[in-house]
Amino acid sequence: MKHIKKWLIWTWLPVMLLLWLLTPPSNSPWIKHTVFLVTITMQGLIFWLVSKAQSQEDEEKYFGLTEKLYGMTLFTAMAIYTKGIWIITPATSPIWLKHLFLGSGLFVLILCFLYFALKKVDEQADERFYMNLAKAACTTLVLIVLSLIVLSIVTFFLPFTLRTGMVLIFTASMIVFFDLFFLIFEKRG
Repeated sequence: MKHIKKWLIWTWLPVMLLLWLLTPPSNSPWIKHTVFLVTITMQGLIFWLVSKAQSQEDEEKYFGLTEKLYGMTLFTAMAIYTKGIWIITPATSPIWLKHLFLGSGLFVLILCFLYFALKKVDEQADERFYMNLAKAACTTLVLIVLSLIVLSIVTFFLPFTLRTGMVLIFTASMIVFFDLFFLIFEKRG
């Protein structure tokens, strides 16, 4: 496990820093910062989940309804985020390069989503599962409404154009927040 953490620090962080430095500035300067912050957060979440799964190798591997929900929503969020990045980034020098990499990444994410969606689960949803699902959905809805209120107040003083890529990235982050809220409610019992 320590070997993985060393690898993570010595390879992943410098690569992200290099990507940060090589990425051209965007039309609005905050877009580049937001895209990289969300990218690093999503990748960190994936690395954390993978390292947590590797640390539980001794235990019996169990795939239930909750794990199916996590898998489906996380891969959906990553696919929507990828589509938002696809729309928001400018065209590359050979035009097909951007479409090739982002399209293949989106294809892999859709395949992973379909794997979790079609995987059989023996567990049936109980009352606690539905209650936690409803709590997570309501909390996410409150977060969406609050963010839209803050966005309307900000745009009242500082008008800007809301583009499709930004909306898709916001949607993907709300799906991740739904997963986090569901995880919190599941752990609390």
